[in-house]
Amino acid sequence: MKKLILGLGVTGRSCIDFFTHNNIDFKIFDTRNKNMIDELSDYESIKEKMYFLKTPKDFLNNIDEVIVSPGFNPKHQLLEDISKLSIPIITDIDLFKRKNKTKIISVTGTNGKTTVVSMLEHALNGCGYKSIACGNNGKSPLTLKEDYKYIILELSSYQLEYMTDFTSYVSLITNITHDHIERHESFQKYLNTKKNIFKNSSNILASNLIKNIIDSSKDIKFFGIENNNNTCLINNKRNQKITFNDQVVCLNNDSFAYKGIHNLYNILAVLSVSETLDIDIYKCFSQLKHYKYLPHRIECIKSHNNTNWYNDSKSTNCDSTKAALEFLDKNIILILGGSKKNINYNSLSNIINEKVKLIIFLGENKNYIKTQLDTNVPTLDVADMNQAITLSKKHAKPYDSVLLSPASPSFDMYNDYVDRGIAFIKAVENIVN
Repeated sequence: MKKLILGLGVTGRSCIDFFTHNNIDFKIFDTRNKNMIDELSDYESIKEKMYFLKTPKDFLNNIDEVIVSPGFNPKHQLLEDISKLSIPIITDIDLFKRKNKTKIISVTGTNGKTTVVSMLEHALNGCGYKSIACGNNGKSPLTLKEDYKYIILELSSYQLEYMTDFTSYVSLITNITHDHIERHESFQKYLNTKKNIFKNSSNILASNLIKNIIDSSKDIKFFGIENNNNTCLINNKRNQKITFNDQVVCLNNDSFAYKGIHNLYNILAVLSVSETLDIDIYKCFSQLKHYKYLPHRIECIKSHNNTNWYNDSKSTNCDSTKAALEFLDKNIILILGGSKKNINYNSLSNIINEKVKLIIFLGENKNYIKTQLDTNVPTLDVADMNQAITLSKKHAKPYDSVLLSPASPSFDMYNDYVDRGIAFIKAVENIVN
């Protein structure tokens, strides 16, 4: 019997290494033309195990288990055939959990999950608890070679859709808003997929922003801000010792600046986890003071003639772009658009009218966005990033902000949001001087 790996991305490659190391027979299928895969030269010794584009009729013979990559198309005919044959489908996370004895902290959410797992990794290590963040952040847990006190798993809805083993010591949802509807077909199905993270978890944490849409009959502890009295909530308890304003959060005599109200929620998520683990939240808070935010997230890359240039390429939906606009002052030149996605862009209309002086549309979905926005803000269309930066520079005045926050995926023009962010940075470096 053999294992079948679907997809030759980061997940698929980690499965190859795992099966090879453990002398488990396998084969691989990827929907792409093999000429499109840069890493193929690394697997010359197992090329007879690899199949691309199409599969032979007897392809599923002797397959006892399928490991699916998160990005594999769920509507692909092969998955339907696998289902008809009742062959079990799992993920690399399930494979990892079979051999793992370390306590797991699982994190999901529409936005903020990568920041939260990164903050947790920083804080826990700083407090003396050897920890690592992996999963949807690009590092498969199958690649881990050392022992850890805690393993922090970032989980996307795509992973939670196929996972079978949901065992966690702590599970946490940062937030849930309308996203990935083209994959999950409805918001309710997307929500239910996210809620899978709560199955078989010893401790369940969630943002109070989603209190009304998740089953509160479960033993869920909430974190967040109670707007009626501007009080911070940690594990269902009001913490009067945590205070904040628009820029700074304080705990007793310690304080540090944070980037936007969404990141205050991320900080409270981390403090809730630390309290759940019986780690002193004062010590944890002190570690967060030294946390360096991840790139491509409201990242100020240049100040020139009193104009700030922000790379927020990671914003691939409206809620993330809204958070960026809320963080900045008025007089924003907003670079908006990318590849098509089923999103209601009208939710950005009010904040755009309030804060944006000019919208520069970049990407294949520009007309789709225009039909939904209800704004009185001037707009310009551009063909590429260099043109976007050139026009932004022309229209920018002192104390303006230029913000790349597309509220869209990047796949119309770029490999991913990182590639798009790098293109923005290079264009700013070359043109803004």
